[in-house]
Amino acid sequence: MAALGEGASTSLRTDQSAVLSRMVAMRVADLRLVTVREVTEPVPAPSGTRVEWDVRASFTYRLRGFDTTPRSFDLDLTFKADPARVQALGITASSPSGRPQPWDLAGLVVRRSADSLVLAVGDDARVQEVVRRARTAASRVAAVWGGSRPAVWVSPASDADAARLLGRTPDQLRGVAAATDGPLTPGERAGADRIVLVPGAWSSLRPDGRDVVMTHELTHVTVRASTTRGVPIWLSEGFAELVAYQPIDLPEATAVAPALDRVRSSGLPATLPADAEFEPGSGSLAAAYGLSLLALRTVADRYGTQAVVRLYRAAAGGITEPTDRLDDREAAVDDALVATVGLNRSALVRQWQARIRDLLR
Repeated sequence: MAALGEGASTSLRTDQSAVLSRMVAMRVADLRLVTVREVTEPVPAPSGTRVEWDVRASFTYRLRGFDTTPRSFDLDLTFKADPARVQALGITASSPSGRPQPWDLAGLVVRRSADSLVLAVGDDARVQEVVRRARTAASRVAAVWGGSRPAVWVSPASDADAARLLGRTPDQLRGVAAATDGPLTPGERAGADRIVLVPGAWSSLRPDGRDVVMTHELTHVTVRASTTRGVPIWLSEGFAELVAYQPIDLPEATAVAPALDRVRSSGLPATLPADAEFEPGSGSLAAAYGLSLLALRTVADRYGTQAVVRLYRAAAGGITEPTDRLDDREAAVDDALVATVGLNRSALVRQWQARIRDLLR
């Protein structure tokens, strides 16, 4: 790989040295250059003249001890060389192309344990809080799912940094306290997820609320790492809420207040929440989460929490589906309901509706 060239500024050399130090602390492994594509071609010049041109380089990497599959990232680089001596190629500029990686965060602190890799920016109290709550989340997920996935937690200094890490805009994260991100290939288990905390919303939560959010996201990471088929969002989000609220002493009507407000204004829902209701900016996100939690609690109260786990595992790859139904996630849930608890969807909806009516009294 090319070295920093003669035209590289002192600040670039200092910045890249800091980035490399953070990568070492994170234990970046299997760093591979995949492709290099010219963005601007070098301008023809006579021998002895050094010219610059821009490229976009694509890489893959793993975090040792946490990633079982690679993640990718791109860098925008400016090369400088004498066309007659390209072996003396140097880099004079480097910046993330699109989404940065955690090692690009200035002031990053790395804390590693058996069940978590915390990558945080902030004072020691903030870092230790994330470490402590990550441990709590791991124990809560394991109590329900039977184990928890060692997770990478990223806690940036600002909402803008969180948005860039996730490839979203700040508006898309309004009201979101954390999000799970990672490559997911149909038919395969996820192996390189990141949980990114969004500092504005996360810091506004009470302590129990922070534990709920972190347990919710770790549930997603753990489930994604041990299943191979996608499920409807009402099932994935409802299950994550079920696990997250399991140890929390909070009246159910309080936990699902936005859902009850929506029912009061729009009437009793006839169907379980559709995927579109979970879109940021839809205006129905909080209600959809609450309604999904109530659906899963309806099953858990009648058949037990482990029955919900069996249901999820079956729908997410544990049962064989006919070829013509492989892309029908709702159909897979219907089959899993019957196979695990002997319940059809219409019966579940009726029981769910009755639960909602009871909460409205």
